[in-house]
Amino acid sequence: MRYAIYRCLYGEDFIQESIKSIRDHVDRVFVFWTDKAWGNTDRATYKGEEILFPKKFDNIIDKIKELDDPKVELVYAHTDSPFNQFTHFVNEILLKNYDKPDTLIIPEVDHVFRTDHIKKGIELFESVKIPCASTRQVELWKQPNFRIPERHRLGTMFWNIKMVGRLPETGCHANPPHVPIMTNVYVHNMGFCISKEVMKWKHLTAIAFSTIVGDSPPNEKWLEEKWGAWTEDNQLNNLEISQNQEHLIPYAEPYDIGELPETIKEKYGYE
Repeated sequence: MRYAIYRCLYGEDFIQESIKSIRDHVDRVFVFWTDKAWGNTDRATYKGEEILFPKKFDNIIDKIKELDDPKVELVYAHTDSPFNQFTHFVNEILLKNYDKPDTLIIPEVDHVFRTDHIKKGIELFESVKIPCASTRQVELWKQPNFRIPERHRLGTMFWNIKMVGRLPETGCHANPPHVPIMTNVYVHNMGFCISKEVMKWKHLTAIAFSTIVGDSPPNEKWLEEKWGAWTEDNQLNNLEISQNQEHLIPYAEPYDIGELPETIKEKYGYE
């Protein structure tokens, strides 16, 4: 048995495409959702102004319900930190209330698979006896025909529950304490392609909780001066959001839309 597990606070832009790209390859899809930001934060100071967080950041829950998919189940669950979040979801909620799966696939709400890559990822992972592995990422930049150079960051995580029984301590990406095996399978990360409104809340919540949960604080000016100002005619450099780490994304480059996942091609009318 194979489950996919998501977590979300916001992410309406690509959640349908993400679930559609994976649902035929799993038995069930669980979406653990919350309405509170990490770090017990409810506001951020941005450009000298205190901004309160809304009770509802976007329409992601409505978007999930629109799918009307019997495989998909919404579960409200909040943790104050991304560390060990998936350990809690799996060990304390999933394994106690549902049939135990053999394999867990853990994407983010903006991770979208091409059919050949999700099939290859499952085949590779389930053919070897290892506890976990990660995909690589194609990180698209603002629009589907641009990407940033590969940063070798963790992507969608695969866990062999049949082998490990329960999840051990996990990092903020459902990753184990040690560096997991990186496969040659790719997931497309649409996180930089979200709407201006959702990106605003993503930026402000990161400003609020980053130091509390031990993450790198974002450059406050990034939203307007980098992400917001970048266009095909104004291709800025040094695009990383983390303060003093801007050079880690040196530029964005053209991307072949023929390599996009099927659901993204459909969303943008490329087919």
